[in-house]
Amino acid sequence: MNVLLILPYLAHNSTLWLPLGPPFIAARLRRDGHTVAIFDRYAVQFRVGRGRQRVDQAMLEQVQAFQPDLVGLSTLSPLIHDAVNCAALLRSVYDGPIVAGGYHATALPELTLHKIPALDGVVAGEGEIALTRLANGEAPEQVPGVWWRDGDEIRPPAALPEQIPDLDQLPLPALDLLDMDWYTQRTDGVIRRHNLAAATLVTARGCMYRCRFCAESLTYGRGVRCHSPAYVLEWMQRVVADYAVDGIHFHDNDFLFDEQRARAICHGIQDAGLDRQVKWSIQARADRLNRDLARLLKAAGCVLVEIGVETGTQPELDRVGKGTTPEMNREAVALCRQAGLDVHAYMLTALEGETIADLEQRLAWLKRARPTSFQWSPLLIFPGTVLYAEKGGDFFATHEWTEEAVTRYYSTDTLSAIPAEERREWMARRLSPYARWHWWRNALGHLPLRKLVRLAWFKLRRKARSKIG
Repeated sequence: MNVLLILPYLAHNSTLWLPLGPPFIAARLRRDGHTVAIFDRYAVQFRVGRGRQRVDQAMLEQVQAFQPDLVGLSTLSPLIHDAVNCAALLRSVYDGPIVAGGYHATALPELTLHKIPALDGVVAGEGEIALTRLANGEAPEQVPGVWWRDGDEIRPPAALPEQIPDLDQLPLPALDLLDMDWYTQRTDGVIRRHNLAAATLVTARGCMYRCRFCAESLTYGRGVRCHSPAYVLEWMQRVVADYAVDGIHFHDNDFLFDEQRARAICHGIQDAGLDRQVKWSIQARADRLNRDLARLLKAAGCVLVEIGVETGTQPELDRVGKGTTPEMNREAVALCRQAGLDVHAYMLTALEGETIADLEQRLAWLKRARPTSFQWSPLLIFPGTVLYAEKGGDFFATHEWTEEAVTRYYSTDTLSAIPAEERREWMARRLSPYARWHWWRNALGHLPLRKLVRLAWFKLRRKARSKIG
């Protein structure tokens, strides 16, 4: 069977993280003898030209050339409008089954079928087993986790989605189906402050925690399942050999969840000589780090640890269900810096009941902790999260899934007590000057002189143009 997997369109993206879900599904389908193609509506625009119309036309040409027997759409809530339009467009040239999977479809399976009439089914949870069983010809009503349209009725699955107990049973993902020249281009946007040709690996699924805002584990369920160190090392060696990368970013929710496994991977990297071939980075919880582990990470070639700090006050950390403390986060930053590791702090704004005083405390935490880099992002309310059930639980049920409506939902601050204009004024007056000073302080000790001169010239030219305008 020919199976076509489609990733959503995104006009702009500052990162080049590999979309690994479809390549894992593709590899599993291939093992059962199916022919698979991936149409990445984000990456393809850098081949056919920017603009949704060009991407749509390229997709239709791919469908007509490939002649799929089954089409799978990957869904993300902020981009669900693209799935609506994409499914309708596919129906102009294709009359076979179309199913949706991913975070959004898993969170709202029945509603997704109601809102996207061009769909035949939804695959909730992990897609490797369910999609392979569908491609092998099993009746949809017999496949766990599959919701199916039967005329005017929507039939729920006979059983909960199947989890893969041993992730090492999966073949290595079919990265050859992605535009790897695009995703591995040299950039400092994958491993921050390091200009590398980097690939992204996800070596574990799930999370033990339940942060009220997080939908990361929705597809994979509670608990954590990990690839073995041997699988991880084989994957690293394959990626380095096949795509000549000199950087690896481990995009696991918490790479240090199992300290023994993390140590085994570090020692395996050293034994294989990969520490001399690649620089690598991880995401980790603050409460996982200790001095000895930080030193081992550094010795094995790790250059950056990314930590979900979220905020700088205990009441706010408690409200989002993070399970950490401001002092714990500050100590984790200090441990990384002492070991010679860069550390990036992810922080949230637009939290529930947030005041100007909370923003000031968050900024004060940054100035005390002094991570190498940081990022403030507005809190988004995703379906399937505790926060959505409590604060936004009817938006997707009561609104059309148009680009205008969905974009407005994700750009509107509904929880903070600070008026939007007052927040913008504070950001411009307090956060932006510190962010600029912080960036230049780190850049002066990191970037080569030629690049610093070019950056300074570019910024001065942009400032001069804005004054003229």
